[in-house]
Amino acid sequence: MTSPLHHSKSDRHQAFNELAGAYSRARPQYPEPLWRALRAMLDDRPVPAVAADVGSGTGIATRQLAAALPHWQIVGIEPGEGMRAQAANDSRGTAIEFRVGSAEDVPMEEASAGLVVAAQALHWFDHARFYAEAQRVLAPGGLIGIIQNNRVWQRSPVFDAYEAFLEEHSPGYSRDYRCFDVITELSAAGYAHVTRTACEWSWPMTHELFIQVVSSTTKMQAAVDNLGEAESTQRLRELLVITTLRATLKCPTSPICLLVCDEPDQITARQGTARVGGSS
Repeated sequence: MTSPLHHSKSDRHQAFNELAGAYSRARPQYPEPLWRALRAMLDDRPVPAVAADVGSGTGIATRQLAAALPHWQIVGIEPGEGMRAQAANDSRGTAIEFRVGSAEDVPMEEASAGLVVAAQALHWFDHARFYAEAQRVLAPGGLIGIIQNNRVWQRSPVFDAYEAFLEEHSPGYSRDYRCFDVITELSAAGYAHVTRTACEWSWPMTHELFIQVVSSTTKMQAAVDNLGEAESTQRLRELLVITTLRATLKCPTSPICLLVCDEPDQITARQGTARVGGSS
């Protein structure tokens, strides 16, 4: 599956450049139990202590990954120049390295990593090519981790109305753009032993925070380009007034889900042929 955002590859890779500062300020961190679970899965695995966060953006997940794995080399892979620059700025004082690269062309050697992570980024990728690249860079015993955090618009008049707003004013947008079965895709790509860790969470938002968060998305930016900034903001404020009487609203999300899996039967194949990556 490819990105549903209907941009060229170059456009997709640079889509967040002008939003990097807003993205860094508005987006939340991921719950700590996810990182503890991931660290526990890596304990005593004889793999290279190198982890790649693919589609690292401004480094929100990358920095949490570095905190969870303090003795590992952490590499953020991000194609967007503005996002990479923001990530480097936000990560000052850490040993994290941010590299130019994409999910379909990861700038790492074969069998060089013990972990490849994609945190709320998979919908931007060509899935099949990313899974193949992760196989290539993972050492035997290495793991791939996919973190998904999706709002549940069905449980909120506010977010239902927001989705309808985007579908009307953001060209090519569909609220179903993250609807794909990651476990089935991973299985088809040859991965196995899937471990699912889910964390319930809630995110109270003031009306102003809601506007800041949605304004940090490329989908909303497309609506702004279509309507103008003042008109878009006014319509969001009207949407909030119509759909909720509360000064603070909750962003309804499905449980944040971490899927971790490996390839149990690939050591022999790797040793016997010049195959494209894999883990054991």
